Amino acid sequence: MYKICIMGSGPERFSDHAKVRRVIGQTIDHLGYQYQDVVFHVRGEIGTGLWAAQECLEQGYRYHLFLPYGPAETCKHWYDDQQKDLIEQYNNAYSLTICKPQDDGDGGESESHKRPIDDANFVVCFWHGEKAGETADAIRYAFSRNKIVLDGFNDLRLITNKDLRKTKTWKKD
Repeated sequence: MYKICIMGSGPERFSDHAKVRRVIGQTIDHLGYQYQDVVFHVRGEIGTGLWAAQECLEQGYRYHLFLPYGPAETCKHWYDDQQKDLIEQYNNAYSLTICKPQDDGDGGESESHKRPIDDANFVVCFWHGEKAGETADAIRYAFSRNKIVLDGFNDLRLITNKDLRKTKTWKKD
């Protein structure tokens, strides 16, 4: 069985949410067809996580849902439709990991980024190339765990350390 982690930038990074969701759905379908016996690892988060789990649900693929806390605490500040989607995904997940119990202090957010990567064979990232932020940090973490990271927006091209390096721009005088 293949375990493929799907992660990416938050919805604020995308101007066309419907297009991004279509790309995520096509990628999941492509990987599901290619690997057949697959479980997608998705983090219960607004944006890429919710869209990936919803696509898995609609297309009949198994997914392992990773939540930083229980569903009620995870979506406490979300819109009603996002909460409804998460609860539906929670109820239909192939498997579930709650990374930190509610009474165990902070750290659940960090663990819910790491655990889906740790247990995956490889990672598919829907990322716009920003060198700083949660997604870039998650990619660096995947590299530190010797995971292959593929670009979901660029025909599953391999993401390398070079993609994460900050480049200097030189100004001419």
